[in-house]
Amino acid sequence: MTKRILPAILAAFFVLAPAFAGDVATFVNLGFSADSSHFMFGQYGADQASGKPYAEIYLVDTKKNVFVPQGSKRSVYEAKVEPGQDTSGALFALFAESAPLAKAKKIDHLAPGRLLYVLLDGQDPPALLTFRDFKTETSYDISVVKSIAENKDGAISSFGLAITATERDGSVKRVTAGNPDLKRKGVRDYVIRRVIAAPDEKTLVLIIEKLVAEKGDSSVRYMVETVKLP
Repeated sequence: MTKRILPAILAAFFVLAPAFAGDVATFVNLGFSADSSHFMFGQYGADQASGKPYAEIYLVDTKKNVFVPQGSKRSVYEAKVEPGQDTSGALFALFAESAPLAKAKKIDHLAPGRLLYVLLDGQDPPALLTFRDFKTETSYDISVVKSIAENKDGAISSFGLAITATERDGSVKRVTAGNPDLKRKGVRDYVIRRVIAAPDEKTLVLIIEKLVAEKGDSSVRYMVETVKLP
């Protein structure tokens, strides 16, 4: 029984941790509200410099593609991480603080959405992301427009997304996401790791992996972009 339950839990919450040497966060899908208006996710790991466990939890307004008020939490814990030790306890500790907000926004932790696309570890990200939703027979083309510059102070970058959805009747819908005008210091690259359809089948959540370089050290963090198809 136990051997079957654990993989099911991990799959349900879309735990994501790519193969990478350094400070790598593990992404956890914490679910949608029933009307798909809100999405919750977290990430956790061990800080490369201090070795302390950390966790972050975010609650996103999917219509506005922004965090809800007080929907962004981060904490670093005074605990020593032994070699091979799991740091998920940091996420559990922080989640206790976020539970009231999750309840207020009616987040269902058993509603992680439907996985449409995943970039497997070791695969190179395509220049143009193309995939098909076999349930709705909608085809998607997603292009990432990145601007990345390096100077003596490090990297500074921005990105945007152009999404084309072609439905089975041939109708085409186009939307954009991201903010090309927003400059992020220390971020050297962006990769779409997963695309999830919300319960309403109209809202898409794109899980973006960020490669961050600070003070000579590299780390992996996650962000999301949300769009609603017209």
